[in-house]
Amino acid sequence: MENKILEQIKKSETAMLDTLAQIVNIDSGYDALEGIDEVAHIIGDFLTPYGFEVQYIETPNAPTHVLAKRPRPGKKKVMLMGHMDTVFPKGTAAARPFRIEDGKAYGPGVMDMKAGIAISLYTVKALLDNGWDDTDLTLFFCGDEEPAHPLTDAVEWFKKEGLGKDAVFNMEPGRADGSVVIGRKGVIRPVLTVKGIAAHAGNEPEKGASAVLELCHKTIALHALTDLEVGTTYNVGVFNGGSRANIVADRAEARVDIRFKTAEEAEKAIKSVEAIAAKTYVTNTTTTVTENRIEFMPLETTDGVQKLYDHLSKQAEKLGLPVPGALYVGGSADSALTAMVGAPTLCGMGPQAVGAHSNNEYLFVPSMTERAQLLAMCIMHLDEMQ
Repeated sequence: MENKILEQIKKSETAMLDTLAQIVNIDSGYDALEGIDEVAHIIGDFLTPYGFEVQYIETPNAPTHVLAKRPRPGKKKVMLMGHMDTVFPKGTAAARPFRIEDGKAYGPGVMDMKAGIAISLYTVKALLDNGWDDTDLTLFFCGDEEPAHPLTDAVEWFKKEGLGKDAVFNMEPGRADGSVVIGRKGVIRPVLTVKGIAAHAGNEPEKGASAVLELCHKTIALHALTDLEVGTTYNVGVFNGGSRANIVADRAEARVDIRFKTAEEAEKAIKSVEAIAAKTYVTNTTTTVTENRIEFMPLETTDGVQKLYDHLSKQAEKLGLPVPGALYVGGSADSALTAMVGAPTLCGMGPQAVGAHSNNEYLFVPSMTERAQLLAMCIMHLDEMQ
C-alpha cells in the first residue's frame, strides 16, 4: 500500500498544481471575505466524498474557517492545519495570476500558504484512495491568520482541535533549503499614544508639552528592554507625531513589535510596557497603551515537537530525501496553539519556497510532490515515533 500511495502522489502533481492554481487565482485578502469563503468550500467539497464531516465556521463580517474531520476511534490522531487568507488586496489575483516558469510557481499566496492546502488535500486523497484507514484525520484551515484573528475565535478552535492529537503538521511554507520549523517566537504589538499640549514653538514654547519628546523617552526605554540572550526584543517600528515644525506637538503615537520565546516572557513584557506608559518624562503629558496583548503565542520546542521532528527525519531518509533542517525562527504562526495544548507539532511542512508576503514569492514545483510524500510517510508510520 505504501508504494501505491507514494506513486499516486507522484502522478498527482499536475492535478495538485491545477488545484493550487484555482485557489491562488481567488483573492483571499482581508478585504475579500467572499474569496476566503470560496476557498473554504473548495476544500470542503474536495474532502466530503471521502467521508469527512465538514463544518464551515462563520462569524458575521469576518472570514470563514473550515474544519473537516474523519473520526477513527482508537487510531492515531493527526491534524493538518494552516490558513486560507493572504496579505494581498482584491485585484491582486487578476493582476498577477498563478503561473509556472523554470520550475517555479508564482502568484499571490502561492507559498503562504495555498500550496500547503493543496499538499494536504492530495496527500489525504492518496491515502484514502488506496485504502488507508488507520488514522483519525482532522484538517482545520482558518481565514484570518495574517491579521492575527481580530474578530473570530480561531485561537480557541486551534486549541480545541489540537488537544489530544498525536501529531500536528502546520502546512506553512518550508524554507528555501527545505528546513522545517520547530520553534517560533510569539508577538505582542502594543500601541502607545501620548497626549501633550500644543503651543507656538517660537513665541510660547514654555506653555506647551511635547508629546513627541515624551514618546522619544519612552522609545528609548522600550528598546533598552531588549534582551538578546533571553530572546526578547522590542522594536518601535512606527513613530508619528505633531503636525507642523513650529507647533509643540500635542500628540504622538508609536507602534511597537515585541518578540519572545516563552509565555512567561510575554507576561513580563506586557507589564513592562504598562510601566513605561505610566511613567511621565515630560510634565503635562499623558500616555495610553492599547493592543498590549499576546497576538501570537510562541511555538516552544517541547519534547513532543522534537520527537515529531526526529520522526520526520527518519521518514525523509526512507524516501532518500535530504533530512530537513530544524529551525527556530522569529516569525509567528498558529502552530504555537496546538503545541501549547500538548500536541507534538511541526511547522513549515509546505513546499520549499522564497519571498513570503512579497510580489515575487515563489515555490519550487518539485518540492510539492516531495513534501506530500514525506507527509504521507509521517502519517503512515506514526506508530514508529518514539
